[in-house]
Amino acid sequence: MSDDAVSGLEWPERPWVRAVMVVNLTGAITGPDGRSGTISGPADREVLLGVRRFSDAIVIGAQTMRDEVYAPLRMSAERQEARRSRGLAPAPRLVIVTAGLDLPWDAPAFHESALAPLIVTASSATPERRAAVPPTCELLVAPGDRVEVPWLIDSLHDRGLIRIACEGGAALLGEFAGARSIDEWVVTLSGVVGEDRFVPRSVRSEDEFVFTRFTRRDAL
Repeated sequence: MSDDAVSGLEWPERPWVRAVMVVNLTGAITGPDGRSGTISGPADREVLLGVRRFSDAIVIGAQTMRDEVYAPLRMSAERQEARRSRGLAPAPRLVIVTAGLDLPWDAPAFHESALAPLIVTASSATPERRAAVPPTCELLVAPGDRVEVPWLIDSLHDRGLIRIACEGGAALLGEFAGARSIDEWVVTLSGVVGEDRFVPRSVRSEDEFVFTRFTRRDAL
């Protein structure tokens, strides 16, 4: 993992929420196949791994789990040791927010992650849907008919999960933002647009804005 890719990604020694996303030049957060990987690349994935490396929890929505089908959350022996040296669990805990509990329960992430995934749903979820949650997961039911972000964060803190990476999708990130619960945004601007590749030519920032210029690679 390059130093440039993970520079500045250390976690504060206090509760902290990082929103993590990749977005391309059209504003899309996924490619034509509905997955973020098709607008991502090696450098962006290094940033994602850098955020995850010392996080306590990775929070995603149900649609993101259905589209991306997350792999089991595990760490190499070297990274486990690095986490243990900081008093952390051997891997981050996967947290999935889902109103209807309509998830691909046969996905390995639910059965092979280092820590039991935490499935968070609303009280309106039916008993039949709740019963479908695998025993390898923990089910957490919100007191109301929706999962409120402040309640969710408090519930994670109660479990010692204070370094929270929210990886989306867009609806969940919007709920976190609407609740003013995001401390930091980690955003990759991707020059991958369909079959075209655009290369950044200049970047500058002023006040709350970042100004960029991209040129099509084959026009250089």
